[in-house]
Amino acid sequence: MNAHVDAPAVNRWRPLGLAAGLVVASMALTGLVLLPIGINPIAAYAQILKGAFGSVNAVTEDLVYATPIILTSLSVILAFRCGLWNLGSDGQLYLGAIATVGLGFNRFGLPGPALLPAMAVAAFAAGAAWAAVPAVLRLRFGASEVIVTIMMNFLAVTIATYLVGGPWASGITPATAPIVPEGFLPVLISGTRLNANFLVAIAAAAILSFVLRRTVFGYRLRTIGQNVDAARYAGMPVTKIRFLSFACAGGLAGLAGFGEVAGIYHNLPNGLSPGFGFTGIVVALLARLNPVWAVIIAFALAALNVGSGGMQRAMGIPVSLVSIMEAVLILLVLSTRMLERRA
Repeated sequence: MNAHVDAPAVNRWRPLGLAAGLVVASMALTGLVLLPIGINPIAAYAQILKGAFGSVNAVTEDLVYATPIILTSLSVILAFRCGLWNLGSDGQLYLGAIATVGLGFNRFGLPGPALLPAMAVAAFAAGAAWAAVPAVLRLRFGASEVIVTIMMNFLAVTIATYLVGGPWASGITPATAPIVPEGFLPVLISGTRLNANFLVAIAAAAILSFVLRRTVFGYRLRTIGQNVDAARYAGMPVTKIRFLSFACAGGLAGLAGFGEVAGIYHNLPNGLSPGFGFTGIVVALLARLNPVWAVIIAFALAALNVGSGGMQRAMGIPVSLVSIMEAVLILLVLSTRMLERRA
């Protein structure tokens, strides 16, 4: 009887345990790359931990870096749950950032209290509209959303680069002119860069988890993702739900762009995203499409990226080591899923 009682608890913790095991495995495999060149992998990882958790400022930087990853991972989760692949969250992030800057100049003269909410709505709408394009091409014409979303990532970066160097240029600085101060997100801890978009990301994860588990829309979405033919047979509006899910997924990624502009840079710089969208894919897979676990795993990967700077300063090891670890993680995750399906 106890086994039946404990089984749900074990299943709830399984994603975190699996993710932890895969991270350790990726660290071990990556360590094999360091040994032949005379670097102690344990010492390198110790420097990463020190850089990520050695001070209050380091921990807040972990949270700052984790915020866009949380939102892009939620974007991926929402699309994956209805059986579609959203590999375009990086491009949707850029569109959200572009909309945030465009409204953040406040050329429409919006009152101060209304500006920030308007910027957030504009960012969500821009990301959703950008995601709607591959959604329509997939659902109406059968185009591969994988290819279309990847191609649109490059298009979004191109548009941002044009704006930075063209209509919105600001002197010789590779960034646009700044937004007005009324469009700045409030800082949560004085003296750090941690801003209110972190709370937006946490709220988004909680809302998405509730929607997926406790609403009719979430039930239909999950059913479509598991068996689209059965969903159609049951009379569910498959095309409508898939379109809404993909558009909302783009909106979540757009909010990541909103936070980077309104909370961190206060303009649109060149190279806004170092790959938040692709890291979000890793997080979504490690979390096994669970929004709550995605928050924890995003924080862990953010700490890994932040701590790699300390490792580079202390030992001269390039931060690209973290990219190798993430690549190994992806391979391990995909291998694990393949083995589970065969079993």
